[in-house]
Amino acid sequence: MENKLTPKQQKRQQEREIIDEYHKVVTEQALEPLYQSFLEWKSGIMPYSELTELIHLFHKKNQEIYKDFTYTDYRHLLLLAKMKLGRLSNDDIKENKRLLEFWGYEDSTSS
Repeated sequence: MENKLTPKQQKRQQEREIIDEYHKVVTEQALEPLYQSFLEWKSGIMPYSELTELIHLFHKKNQEIYKDFTYTDYRHLLLLAKMKLGRLSNDDIKENKRLLEFWGYEDSTSS
């Protein structure tokens, strides 16, 4: 017997996938400078003590990312993820115009 998702469950799954993708983007952006620091350390440019400090700072940053994705209102997080990933629908824009503008979104179709 095939387990089919209801339309509501499908929508929720798609929303979760958008948030997960945005979480990956945010985390990878935070990791990139640390990765470069590892390369500098490995090539002898950076001392290990500086690298360990950068690892510590990344850990703090990662805790903030975790908090943002765990404790932020789900609807706001989804809207922010859609905005950052370029996936806002016309309905998203209409329904959340003021919040999006507050976040710095500029609707190119409203000019």
